Amino acid sequence: FLVFENYGCSVDLFLESGMDADLDISFHTEKYEESDIYVPDVTYTGDNADCYHFMRDSDGWEYESWPFERLDTMSFADYREGYLENVDQVKSDLMKVKSPAFKRMMVDMIDQSIPANLFRHAWSKPREDADFVRWVEAFDRNDPDNMEMAERYVRWYLQRHPAGKEQNRVVYHLNALTQIFTNQEIINDMANSLVDYYLKQAPKDMTEVFEVYKRVSTDTVDHSEMQKVYDHYINMMPGAPAIDFEMTDVNGKKYRLSDFKGKAVYIDVWATWCCSCLKKIPLFLQLADKYRYRNDVAFITISIDRSKVRPKWLKALQEHGMTGLLNLIPDMDHVSPFEEAYHCSSVPRYIIIDGKGNIVTAFAPS
Repeated sequence: FLVFENYGCSVDLFLESGMDADLDISFHTEKYEESDIYVPDVTYTGDNADCYHFMRDSDGWEYESWPFERLDTMSFADYREGYLENVDQVKSDLMKVKSPAFKRMMVDMIDQSIPANLFRHAWSKPREDADFVRWVEAFDRNDPDNMEMAERYVRWYLQRHPAGKEQNRVVYHLNALTQIFTNQEIINDMANSLVDYYLKQAPKDMTEVFEVYKRVSTDTVDHSEMQKVYDHYINMMPGAPAIDFEMTDVNGKKYRLSDFKGKAVYIDVWATWCCSCLKKIPLFLQLADKYRYRNDVAFITISIDRSKVRPKWLKALQEHGMTGLLNLIPDMDHVSPFEEAYHCSSVPRYIIIDGKGNIVTAFAPS
């Protein structure tokens, strides 16, 4: 991948040692859902140009040819037959490419993707299909080499056998693993992945989920690692006292979270290099404007940019109309105590604190 961070997009390339190629790349914008996204326009000349053109022309063919609207009307047998015919056609087009290494790589990728793409039939309009059931049950889901299919099987099983209205869905999911699999290694792996993801959202039921996890998983090494995750994120559970921190504003004035005691605080954690953050700033500004006459609410932005790019931060505040907000920055050249305390491993991130200084949510929806 040739990645363009500032544009939030990439270009697929296949380059081999000693070859010569020229690329002319420009960008245009297209509407995607509610946002404008950058799309690269590439002119590729030279060695392996046919590799680039194949990847460009075949990108997403399995979704364009087989959208869910089409799958909704088909039996699994008909879908499988038609899809495999398309696979043969794509492979036939691939054979026209010159590079043997590229052809080998792409054939492997196509073959590996076949089961996952056939499984898409399960995510279309819910209905029973005996052919699909026979196909999916033929996989050895207790084979560690089939983990990708095993994960899809779990999703399919939970779709067919959902938790009851009064049941805790994550607890139900964990217990279901022991019904679906006989291989304890797979149970441990899936339970660990599920709980690691879930605990990092600091939900209200994290203690209950963690206790069930320790009964379902038998890997004590994983238990120790998950204990660390639990001990950290329990401090961000709704109702927990918010961890205090200190930041500076554009003028170098220091602020602490505790300075806002008595006010509800809505925090937008962002960075100048984060395209998603920049796209969502107008929504944050609209929300702040809606409550501009409320003295019991504070809207704050916190940039996790390092101090060496402070000028870029200041420029971004001007360019994105943020100067009317309280904008803070750790002003450090390393991971700040705030980032560690609130585990800001990705942005954008939104945190809401109530007037008593307790966490409403450390993971507010964007």
